[in-house]
Amino acid sequence: MNFRTRFKMRHGLMAVAALALIAPFTPRLLHAAINAAQSGIPSADTAIVGDVRSDKEGAMEGVLVIARRSDSPVLIAVTSDAQGRFSFAREDLKPGKYDITIRAVGYALAPTQVTVGAKPAALPLQLTAVTDNDTLASQLTSLEWLNSFPGTDAQKDVMIRNMVNCAFCHSLERVARSSHDATDFLSVMQRMLTYETDHSSADRIQLAWPPQPTENLQWFGRDAKPIADWLSTVNLSNGRTDWSYPLKTLPRPTGEATKAVVTVYPIPREMSVIHDLDVDSKGNVWYGNTGWDFIGKLDPKTGKFSEWASPNALPAAHAPGTDRIIGVQDIQVDGEDNVWVAIGGTKHARFNPKTRKWQTFDLPVVWKNPFLGPVRPGETGLWATGLGAPPEGEKRHEQAFRLDIKTGQLSKGITLFDDMPAPNDPTHKNPLNYCYMMDQDADGDFLCTAPEPSGIVRANAHTGKARFIPTPTPIAYPRRGYRDPQNRFWFGEFYADKIGVIDLNNDVIREYPVGVKWISPYYARPDAKGRIWVSATGSDRLLRLDPKTGEIVQYLMPVSYDARKVVVDVRAAKTTIWLPNKNAAQLVRIEIPD
Repeated sequence: MNFRTRFKMRHGLMAVAALALIAPFTPRLLHAAINAAQSGIPSADTAIVGDVRSDKEGAMEGVLVIARRSDSPVLIAVTSDAQGRFSFAREDLKPGKYDITIRAVGYALAPTQVTVGAKPAALPLQLTAVTDNDTLASQLTSLEWLNSFPGTDAQKDVMIRNMVNCAFCHSLERVARSSHDATDFLSVMQRMLTYETDHSSADRIQLAWPPQPTENLQWFGRDAKPIADWLSTVNLSNGRTDWSYPLKTLPRPTGEATKAVVTVYPIPREMSVIHDLDVDSKGNVWYGNTGWDFIGKLDPKTGKFSEWASPNALPAAHAPGTDRIIGVQDIQVDGEDNVWVAIGGTKHARFNPKTRKWQTFDLPVVWKNPFLGPVRPGETGLWATGLGAPPEGEKRHEQAFRLDIKTGQLSKGITLFDDMPAPNDPTHKNPLNYCYMMDQDADGDFLCTAPEPSGIVRANAHTGKARFIPTPTPIAYPRRGYRDPQNRFWFGEFYADKIGVIDLNNDVIREYPVGVKWISPYYARPDAKGRIWVSATGSDRLLRLDPKTGEIVQYLMPVSYDARKVVVDVRAAKTTIWLPNKNAAQLVRIEIPD
């Protein structure tokens, strides 16, 4: 697979299209809702108060209760506590009729509607246990399917611990319900490899590559045939009408994991793909649309969306039958609220929200990494990488460049990997050295995650010298992360199911196990209290690490999500996390009462 494929095809075919315009919602009163739920007595600030019960369990903890007003696609979710109680704050829910649904694997709720008015509405919910496999199957996350599948850890590792796996595009339910035999699966994988994975939605495919022969087909460096052979044993092929194995579920949230208010904002533009977002000083959420050449902005105070067309510097399609790929991937807001994006081609682009004009900056590369380093208040260097020359075998000639965002001056490229040996991974053919996501240390010097050699690359902007620091766990596959005020860079270890941190003062890396196999930590972001928020792939859970104790809290989301970035709104009154839901074209806000 060539260098562009290796970088660009990472995440998978989109599975869900965007929804319609939303109605405005104002900031919420979290404490009022939490206190009301804990006491069972509604306050004046409470819109709905209730409890969740079932004949099987009695009072049920960890059930997500989801409200949607009849004239809006926005979802707002809270979670029942240890006594089964829950409440919604009045500022969450404007007067009107709301449809109520739940998320609790193994349980169902009859159609329920409630009217929010001047007085708090009482809402007792009685759940029924799911008794048939077909309904239960529709509730499983991809991680629950993977745990249920028969097979060895090695078989599951080769499929799930990959740069791109089936669950990047859609739930593994689609695999489990299919009737494909091994030959059919090879054809499906051949077809999926033609898609531009970060820029396609379920209804709008962008074709990036001609199909490869199915003979000796490679799935992102792995032999596709053993994967296809195994998948054909866990689905409904060969005339099977039900699964021959028990369906295993993950525990529901408990304790701290029940104390969150989650709001889901669908993107108005249909067939959108939202890979990255960032938050400006006013709390506005900016996002890049990789399904279209647009950037967008959500004002959470009003619920209003805005969008602007973005430049695209890519040449024409490189092969017959493929598309000229469009879309904006990474997006970073600098200390003056200018919006920086990685557009297709060899350029950076800056959008000024005041003038609504673009400015582009050329990089002397033949290909540019689609990510950008963050630029915090007070920082003036924007780091990115690209290939200074066409690859020669294992040498890809990747260089790091610093753009001074005040002067527009671009630094000389720093060569990163040419003197390093190729990585060694016995399950992966021809692994390569490359940077994935970059940041800068407290001195403004470059750093990036290097997934396949499994480590962190650092480079001095003045001397031009680069060095490599390996992760303690081999083949951990560090993915994306962020530097904290203590000059430590936190990152997800995608294959190791760990959270890593490198102390940039001494190059020492420490790892924190997540404790759940195949949960696949992706992006790690510290908050103002020193806690680390981590997106995970395939489990619909947002993770929170307390580095002092090693404790991991798992917040279950009300929707199936795939977030390639985690942003903490440091200016918000309470801990506020934003996720871009790539596959479902949504922006997700998680608020935690401190």
